[in-house]
Amino acid sequence: MDILNNNDINILDLPDEMLRNIFNKLNMVDMLYSLVDVNQRFDRLALDSLYIHHFDLVIKRDDIHNFSVDTHIIDRICSKILPRINDKVTKFTLEPLSMERVFSTVHYPQLYSLSFVNFQPKILSQYLSDKTMIRLLENQITHITVDIKIENVEKTNRSESNTLLTILFVSKCLSDLTYLQKSSGKYITILSSNISYTHCLSSTLTKLTINVNTFDDCLYLLNGCLPSLSTLIIRISQINRSSSMIDNTVSINVIIEWKQICL
Repeated sequence: MDILNNNDINILDLPDEMLRNIFNKLNMVDMLYSLVDVNQRFDRLALDSLYIHHFDLVIKRDDIHNFSVDTHIIDRICSKILPRINDKVTKFTLEPLSMERVFSTVHYPQLYSLSFVNFQPKILSQYLSDKTMIRLLENQITHITVDIKIENVEKTNRSESNTLLTILFVSKCLSDLTYLQKSSGKYITILSSNISYTHCLSSTLTKLTINVNTFDDCLYLLNGCLPSLSTLIIRISQINRSSSMIDNTVSINVIIEWKQICL
């Protein structure tokens, strides 16, 4: 019988390719929580390496979600699912709720990329100081994306610059860093960190995408503190006459995208 003419069609009657397309349109957290361990076929499709190699643990929140529900969902995924696929994961997208649980018990030998979303700078800095995270940053991670959530612009600038510097100093294999903010009112002021103009921040970084507050911050990034840098994509909040004594005469092959923000 043609299943299209059957009013009682069952999801199990659908071909694998159609199920994959459905899974790909679902939020990963909701899909894994709902379908893994339902039956062997769902497990095979949901835990396929082509699907879960980029493991996105950001919960899509709506009216039915609350903190206790979210915590239960993340706990189940981290305790029951991640240990089964830890050798397949190459990228993680994480938010504060999932950060600690993901790395508490499981090792990810193929992991090379991390994305942090919805973090306050101070909270992210605390997680980056964890021994497991330091080991990953020193030995495995080559790509990092940070999307900072800024609630109080005036109080977060120092914490934010410290977070950026921690990533650069600790990540010994880092080649590609994207560091952005959800607040467009004010971007990071790198010079507030009081790091010497001649100090090397990272010897491995080749590509940097970043939002900075002033033109001096841009010049600082071009003064040789990132000796391997070949691509710089930068957005500057305030383009004023430089007031610094930074030596920006170092020859670096850089592609710059200038975007001034109207405040």
